[in-house]
Amino acid sequence: MIKINFRYNKNTPIMLYIMLIIGIAVGFFLYYEFLMFLGIASANEPQYFKDNPRHAIYLIFGLIPIAMLVPTWIAFKFWSREDEEAELELYDDYAILKMRNEKIKIQEGELEIKFPQPQAILYTTYILKTPEQKIVFVGSLKEKRKSKLSLNIAIKELSAYESRK
Repeated sequence: MIKINFRYNKNTPIMLYIMLIIGIAVGFFLYYEFLMFLGIASANEPQYFKDNPRHAIYLIFGLIPIAMLVPTWIAFKFWSREDEEAELELYDDYAILKMRNEKIKIQEGELEIKFPQPQAILYTTYILKTPEQKIVFVGSLKEKRKSKLSLNIAIKELSAYESRK
């Protein structure tokens, strides 16, 4: 028996996409409210912007990247901060995956490992399919900064149990 402990991101990529959409929508709402506060978006703009219309244009177009990038960065930081640990026990003809307070028995030849394409730049995703369920693993971003991902090592060892087609 071989035991492999590995870390993975608690959240799925779908959660990241939802957070990004909400974050960018909030960013554009705050952008609009800021322009309303300055009076640029109203019919009676301040005298300063009447005298210096270029400054208003610079402000309007300069704030668009900020309204998009800052919420994106914040959403990514929240998404990547939580890791979980799992354990993989490898036996001769089966493997046991212990994660989230459950044990999943994987018989040799019943596993399908997918590496979705196109792969994201900042994180690695694996999809494990057994006859009973589908498991999505995202590599730990905290661990990625330090060394080789333990999830990659675990998937490499688990690939011996993959079904041959």
